[in-house]
Parts: sequence; structure tokens; C-alpha cells
Amino acid sequence: MNKTSAIIFFGIILVGLGISLYTFKDRFGKTTAGPEDAVPTGIASIPPQEAGTAPKEAPAPAKEPSATGKPVAEEKSSAPEPSAAPAPALFKSPAAAVAALAGKIDAKDYEGFVEIVGPGTIADPIRETVRELIESPSLKLDPGKPHVEISKSAGGLRWAFNFVPAVGEGAPRQLYADLTELPDQGIDIAKVSLPLSSNPTRGGASESASGEPAAAAPEIAQAVEASDALTVAQAFSEAVVRRDFKTARGLADPGTVTDERVAALMIAVEEGKFALKKERPFVVTLARDDLTWVLARVESDASSSEFAVELGKIDQAWKVNGLTFSKVLSALSEAAGGGDVAYSPIVENPEGGDSLVLYFEFDDASLSPRSERQLAIVAGILAQSEERVIRINGHADALGNAAYNVGLSDRRAESIRQALIRNGAKPSQVVTEAFGSAKPRKPNFLPDGSDNPTGRSENRRAEVLLDF
Repeated sequence: MNKTSAIIFFGIILVGLGISLYTFKDRFGKTTAGPEDAVPTGIASIPPQEAGTAPKEAPAPAKEPSATGKPVAEEKSSAPEPSAAPAPALFKSPAAAVAALAGKIDAKDYEGFVEIVGPGTIADPIRETVRELIESPSLKLDPGKPHVEISKSAGGLRWAFNFVPAVGEGAPRQLYADLTELPDQGIDIAKVSLPLSSNPTRGGASESASGEPAAAAPEIAQAVEASDALTVAQAFSEAVVRRDFKTARGLADPGTVTDERVAALMIAVEEGKFALKKERPFVVTLARDDLTWVLARVESDASSSEFAVELGKIDQAWKVNGLTFSKVLSALSEAAGGGDVAYSPIVENPEGGDSLVLYFEFDDASLSPRSERQLAIVAGILAQSEERVIRINGHADALGNAAYNVGLSDRRAESIRQALIRNGAKPSQVVTEAFGSAKPRKPNFLPDGSDNPTGRSENRRAEVLLDF
């Protein structure tokens, strides 16, 4: 080979080597591969990255989150931008995640909000409603309480962002964010949702369904079908606290939760002047595909308590199918303390179901303000349908002769009947009966024949049979 041929030969080799090196760098030198980049033969494929998880490629060192929780931005590279959307960052704590979202809401930056929560986190049916909430110039986060933790479960937390009118008065609104802790990775934003009252299937209205009968409100059923169990439990509990029987009834399965059971819970919560706790009012104790248990935590100036809401799937929609509120009743009994008037507002009816029991002073048939409030709830339920009829049984203790006690028990039952009529019930809807001292709940006398004042206080009563 002469000198000229050698130069040409080695030149061709150098050019080929340069092209090979450039191709290798272009294919494997990117920090994040786009979906159009094929994996060369003989190299194991990297699994697609889960939404909300940290990048998995090994060469890049881990980045410390910034103040907003997002990774610190890298220096701009000359490499082409990847076509795939980057996965949302994880956060060191729930507070960091909530602060990052609140910052985007304050800036009315919906696109930035979506970038943080990641793809698929906001369901398509509610996407425009969420955008309107964030971008609306007439709404802002509540300066006093912009966000609050409203529930805890084994799977994570739910936080609510509280919106109020930017100017003047108006109905508050909420937006939910569900946070999940990924072991050894951080806090992920798993889901963004809306309260039941803001569901788009009901026209995006913020009002409750209290103005419509449960049986004739298909939009309630549609909204429930689009909501998860915790959202339904919260809507039910809020309806109970504000004495909205129609909404509470519409969210419960009539086959397992009776009208009187809902009414009894409402009466007990109203009597205790209970409201849902401001911080973490709900605790999810069990969450399965077909069954969820939620504790609703309530408080008043005097005490705190809770009631349990059991939910199941009915025709693919979550419905309340069980209620337990013995702790609320115990709290009321403890708060009542001693005195001449017994107090246990809801008792089991020997013939089945629950009864509202109203107690009276000795030889008295007048109603207390407490009794008037309770009867207002019952009257509101009766007013929904003239076909509903309620029975009131009057009772007396054993002091006095039998005829006098029958008359006294009759006056007690009649005072309740008149209170119901004053509050909107029809006279034909209320039936009374007087039993005198014939059906005591507790002994009027002790075994040695002496007086039993405590027992007699529980017999001076009228029972409103909650059987609508």
C-alpha cells in the first residue's frame, strides 16, 4: 500500500468512527428519553415511570426539593427537550404539598396546578369546574383558613382548600386534594376532587339538595355515583348537622337506614349543639372496594363526641347503609347531669325502632325549649308528606291516683301534638294516646317500698314513636 492509499484508508476509518461516536451520544446521552426513542437490541427496557413518582434513571444524582417541594431546576442542556410530559415531583411532607398547591391557586395558575398534581389526577368530568374555581376572579382562598385537613385513613390524607368570595358575601366553596405517602419516596398527590354539592352532574351549583325530595332528585343519584365514599359520608354528616333531612335521606339506603334512624341522629346532634370538628372531622377506619367505615367527629362548647357512618355500594354508587351514634347519646346523658328531669333523648322502642322521649317536671305538661327544638325537626319531616302519621304516647309516674295520672299523661301528649302543628304538621298526622302510670320505664319504688325519685323522673315522659 502506498502512502496515498494509506492516508485515504485511515481517513475513512476516522470519519466512520466519528459518525459512530456522534450517533451513540445522540441516542444514549439524553437524561430523559421520549416515547419515540427506541431501546437498542441487547439493552433491558426501563419500565414506564409511575405518575407522581421520582425519576428512576440512575446516572443523575438525587435533587433536594425546593421550598415549593419541586426538584431544583437543572442547568439548561443543549440536548433536545423530551416530548413526554415530566412526572410530577414528590414532596417531603403534606404541608409542603399543600403549600405548593395553595401557591398555584393564589396565582390563579391552573396549568401550574395541573403540572404539580400530575396527569390523571383530576377526572375529566370535573376538570372545567376545577379550572373555574382556581381561575375565577370572584373567588379567593380564605385568608383566615385557606386549607384544612379533613380526613385521615391508613391510605393517606384529604385536605380541603377553602374558597370565599373575593368581594362581598357569598357561599363558600371547597376543593379536595388526597395525599398518599409512598414509602421511602415522599408525599404524592393522588387525587383532586370536589364536594358532592359542587359535582358537575348537578349543574355545578354550590347549593345543597335540601330543596328537593330525595325520591324525585335524579341529579343527586348522579352526583353520588360520581363521588367516592368519603365524599358521600361528609355530605351526609354535614346534612345531619344542619338538620337537612331531605339531603341526608337521599344519601342513605332506605332499605337499611330508616327515616326514624336519620331523624334520631339529627335530634341527638342538634340537642348537643354539635358541629363537625374544624380539624380532621373524619377518620376512615375501613376502606374496601364495597365497604367503607367513617367516623364523623363532632364537638360543642361543652364536649366532643363522634358517630359512625357505614357506607356500601348500591347500584355502583356509595350510600350510607348503617349508623351508630351511641357515643353521642352518652355524651348528652353525661352533660345533662343530675336534676329532677331525666334525659336520654332517643330510646329503643319495645315494639321496634327508636323513640324520641321528652321528659317533664313533676305534675307538669309544659314543654322545655329543648323539647321544642327537637319537635321542630320531627315536624319538618312530617311536613314533607301528608301521608306520614306519627304516634305520641303520654305517661306519668305512680304518684297520684290513676285517673289523675291518665289525664296528666294525656295533657303531655297533647302539648306535643300542638307543638308539631305549630311547626307545620297537619292535625291528622298526629295521633295521641294516654297511658297514665301503666307503662313505667323504670321502677317508681325501690324493692323496700320506698320512693325512687330517679326512676319516677324517667317515667314522667311522652314518647314520640319515630315511625314515619
